[in-house]
Amino acid sequence: MKICLTINSSPWSAFKGGGQLAVHHLACALSAKGHKVHVLYSKCPQEQFDLNLPYHVHWVRHYDFAAVNLNIVSYSRALRPLAKKEKFDIIHGNAEEAYWAGKIARENNSAYVFTSHTPHIPTAGMLKGIINPVRFLKSINTYLLRKSILEGDLVVAYSQFSRNLILKGLADPCFNRVKVVPPGVESSWFDVERKLPTDSRLLFWGRLEEEKGLPELFIALKEVTKKIKRVKLTLVGEGNQLKEYKNLVATLGLTEQVEFKGWLDAREIQNLTTQSYLGLFPSRVESFGLSVIEAMAAGLPVIAASGGAVPENIKDGVTGALVPVNDSDALAKAIISALENPQYIETLAKVAKKAVRERFSWDKTADNMIDLYTSVLRNGI
Repeated sequence: MKICLTINSSPWSAFKGGGQLAVHHLACALSAKGHKVHVLYSKCPQEQFDLNLPYHVHWVRHYDFAAVNLNIVSYSRALRPLAKKEKFDIIHGNAEEAYWAGKIARENNSAYVFTSHTPHIPTAGMLKGIINPVRFLKSINTYLLRKSILEGDLVVAYSQFSRNLILKGLADPCFNRVKVVPPGVESSWFDVERKLPTDSRLLFWGRLEEEKGLPELFIALKEVTKKIKRVKLTLVGEGNQLKEYKNLVATLGLTEQVEFKGWLDAREIQNLTTQSYLGLFPSRVESFGLSVIEAMAAGLPVIAASGGAVPENIKDGVTGALVPVNDSDALAKAIISALENPQYIETLAKVAKKAVRERFSWDKTADNMIDLYTSVLRNGI
């Protein structure tokens, strides 16, 4: 099968997130099974990457303003001649830059598949009454996402939560075309060997954006430090809220307790998990929550907010601890309880690692995707 994947940004860019990593790992897994895979990524002119990958990479000029994706035109200009030349069986879009991909797929008798990575509901009428320019541009993005989903011969959701969200936003048109295929976990996470740390180091990794719930985490940490001294929080990631979060940390008097690391690669994060006591993921909403699954795979005890798809993957009191969304008090209490009961949370972490190993792998994800690709090529679904 000849497959073309598209995704805004790339796994090696400053703008990366879970979606970019998922596309990369899926491309690797599909290539390992003998399929010919091409991926369109975007990058800024100053970004240079020395890559040796098992699939073909095509670069598109990256345009971004206030977290608004402005790459629709550049992607269509790159994809149209490539699709005409390669005659792909499948064109698989992964974000709103794939707006034209459905049309281009039909021009070349390719099937068009779309994966939704966002936890936002793409509803009709979303552009009405918006005055703020950035919010207006972001709403256009979401509108384009909606159109991209409607175009799909097949729509893939990473979780039941995400599937329900799509159906709520789109109603009947996609009902029989939305399938749940969870992403995998890169195998190196399972190889991490942890020992119970002697200090109270807490760890978060992900995009530094509003939906990740970091203000609640900082407020909770302030409460934790009143009872437990020498607590440290390490944050890995970049995002539009970085300056605001640094100011909030300073205002709360937590400058000595909070360290902003910026983006690190998977190996560096895995190394941090061996030095950390807890993984904290207070997201207000997640369409899947890849960082949470990575932490569980590494054997790191996890406390997470119950936003979006997270409860599908964490059983409270069995594989981790769940707290209500936007509840800094509950988060603080959970952190204190975990710090005071190390053997208990390590037991949860061992159960979680086993559960994740059984459920999530890129080999399984690739097999599931190939089955769906084959089905849509044969039967239209």
